[in-house]
Amino acid sequence: MDQEPQRIGILGGSFDPIHIGHLLIAEVIREELHFQKVIFIPAKIHPLKDNARITGAEHRLRMVELAVASNPYFEVSDLEIRSQRVSYTVDTILDLKRQYPSPQFRLYFLMGQDNVNQLHLWKDPDVLVRECQVIAFGRPGFQPATSADPYLQYIQFLRIPLLEISATEIRERLRAGKSVRYMVPDAVIAYIQKHGLYQM
Repeated sequence: MDQEPQRIGILGGSFDPIHIGHLLIAEVIREELHFQKVIFIPAKIHPLKDNARITGAEHRLRMVELAVASNPYFEVSDLEIRSQRVSYTVDTILDLKRQYPSPQFRLYFLMGQDNVNQLHLWKDPDVLVRECQVIAFGRPGFQPATSADPYLQYIQFLRIPLLEISATEIRERLRAGKSVRYMVPDAVIAYIQKHGLYQM
């Protein structure tokens, strides 16, 4: 009897900083879809953001490592940070498929529903949806745009609880000297304070 492939979730992003919303999403989906693990991958050069305003990659990587350390199902990869190229999701997935080949492994890329309507702007979206299972998470009521039509048949939509927390809000609170306790793991708060991040 053939062995079932190991299921691996992939969660990428700037993680500037990582917060409990990211951790909740990863844990709920991990349990729901029976993943063997979830790999967090901080982006080095984000193709759709102003990279000059993003905190240094080594700081963001370390904060993710601290945030996930207590969960045996979570791992962190510096794959994109080690690379000198722009962090395109499709390139990362192709790299990971060499590390986790089929049929022993199956990769699941996790993305917020709001990204579905932007997928046509990504690099090689047709390759991305073919090479891994895309999981779009969010609340009920999402309406795909017509630009997403070519990819919808390949995307699995998953309804999960979401917290109204954003990294932007956290950075603003930190700059204003406000508490981010219970929004960010304690170890990450300690790291932010130690290194004076998000002060300006």
